[in-house]
Amino acid sequence: MEKKCKDCKAVYPGPLPMCLKCGCVDFFDFDGEWEAGADERSRRALEATKKEEEEAREFLEKSKNLFCSTIENPEGMEIFESMGLVFGNSSVQAFWGLSTQANRLTRAYEAALLNLKFNAAQLGADAVVGIRFALNNSQGSKALDIGLAGSSEAVMLLGTAVVLKK
Repeated sequence: MEKKCKDCKAVYPGPLPMCLKCGCVDFFDFDGEWEAGADERSRRALEATKKEEEEAREFLEKSKNLFCSTIENPEGMEIFESMGLVFGNSSVQAFWGLSTQANRLTRAYEAALLNLKFNAAQLGADAVVGIRFALNNSQGSKALDIGLAGSSEAVMLLGTAVVLKK
């Protein structure tokens, strides 16, 4: 039985979980009646995914404005509540000659800081204080004597997510 997408009107020869053209999960059968059955489960799953993506965008936007400090009690800030520990980590790997250690370290640190801020935003924090930094640097070895050696930088940040007094 042919199915027709409710949004873009694309026609498919059989049941699909979603339209391949527009991503819609609502289908009409060929005579114009909406088919709910299995498509309803797909619709609920897609709605849940869209909600998660919307929340992630909200947390990402909030994380941009989070204050971060290595100091546990920054001057001029009053902490109202501690939300708990948060961490962010990242690892960057490269083969020799493709990037410098400083570049890899910078990229790994920036990604770890973004993860830390995102995790704090999910808790409802305004800031992260007392941030500690850990670095792991590893170097590869030659593989089959053809000169392939690699290096990686792994960064982990750990801090306390806090809500500030207003």
